Amino acid sequence: MTLVEVIVAIAIMGIVATAAIGLAISATTGSVSQQRRAIAVTVANAAMEKANGLPATILYGGRSKPLVQSSFAANSGISGISNTYQEYDHTLPLPGTQTIRIDDPVSQNGTAYTVTTLIGTCFEKLGTSAGQTAGGDCTKIDGAAYAPAIYTGYTPLTRVIVVVGWTAGQECAVAGSCVYTISTLIDSHSDLEWKTNG
Repeated sequence: MTLVEVIVAIAIMGIVATAAIGLAISATTGSVSQQRRAIAVTVANAAMEKANGLPATILYGGRSKPLVQSSFAANSGISGISNTYQEYDHTLPLPGTQTIRIDDPVSQNGTAYTVTTLIGTCFEKLGTSAGQTAGGDCTKIDGAAYAPAIYTGYTPLTRVIVVVGWTAGQECAVAGSCVYTISTLIDSHSDLEWKTNG
């Protein structure tokens, strides 16, 4: 083997090693990104389970109108927000703590997550009015800027939206670029009781 062949072999090995290192770094970065997203899903599910485990009548406890308005405004681009009436605690004075915190910082594996839980009311059609079909999307009632106290032909539901955001790594360096959202509807109506004897 000549000196030229040795130099060419070393150059080829260097190129292959450089490509392998780049591939390993890319795989590690992708793995860390997926791990952060998986943690965000877990954090969102935990916040949603907390809300689902409480009676709908106390979900708004301790939430002031200005805090609710600012959190809805800050998350106006999130799916479901535009179809949800803002709800807050009307008790005066407000309790010292919120039953479900609007903003809740969580840290997992060195990444800081911001958990925002938005709770409001939307209405679903009952199909009892002329020309109205039951079901469909839970939305605001046409022409009503605020959740109406009287709502013929509709049933109110509580919408809970959990928004988890984080800023870590290159792909999430800008605030709001990495967000995971989950939402659900909670029916606050009493369940039917079946009479089994008599």
